[in-house]
Amino acid sequence: MSRLIVFGAAGRTGEVIVREALHAGHAVTAAVRDPGRFSPDFGVEAARRLSVARADVRDPAEVRAALAGHDVVVSAIGPAGRSAHGLYSGTARSLVAAMTATGVRRLLTISSAGVRDDDPGFPLWYRAVAHTLLKELYGDMRRMETIIRESPLDWTFVRPTRLTDTPATGEYRVGEGITPPRGRMIARTDLARFIVRELEEGRWSRKAPTLAR
Repeated sequence: MSRLIVFGAAGRTGEVIVREALHAGHAVTAAVRDPGRFSPDFGVEAARRLSVARADVRDPAEVRAALAGHDVVVSAIGPAGRSAHGLYSGTARSLVAAMTATGVRRLLTISSAGVRDDDPGFPLWYRAVAHTLLKELYGDMRRMETIIRESPLDWTFVRPTRLTDTPATGEYRVGEGITPPRGRMIARTDLARFIVRELEEGRWSRKAPTLAR
């Protein structure tokens, strides 16, 4: 059983990761900006293994305090709109500083298919969007990956294709650093279950698994 902390736990993807990790038997801390507004129903059994901590991901001191006692960090942070405003890179700097200071080494962070701009499996039309309308967003994701990659952490960049709220199927493919051919989307729950398995198996250390149906 891992003792993990999930940053961005109040987001749509983060909440699903917290739920799946709890249901798999892990002890989980949900790191959120406003604990008073985080009250999903994970069930009585799972709730016994859930803690909630206040942490602004761009504040290294708060991140460091929240990290105490954990052995794995999952970052599911993401902006509400099309612009990152430095959120990804700022979070990366805070996490690297805090994890290095506290000795926590394992980090799984959600990035995105298309971060690699020469990805042969990424649709050409979406590459055009990523290079224009979403240029700042993807640029900040790349900075995030670079900051973490150059750190001493044991990282994994999980790069999903378009996330959906459809039921999990377990029928998806994983490419190492590239989008599986004709891959377009994946259910959030499938993504979360992949992350939970990676917590347990550690197959993708210092790699960038890219997930798609």
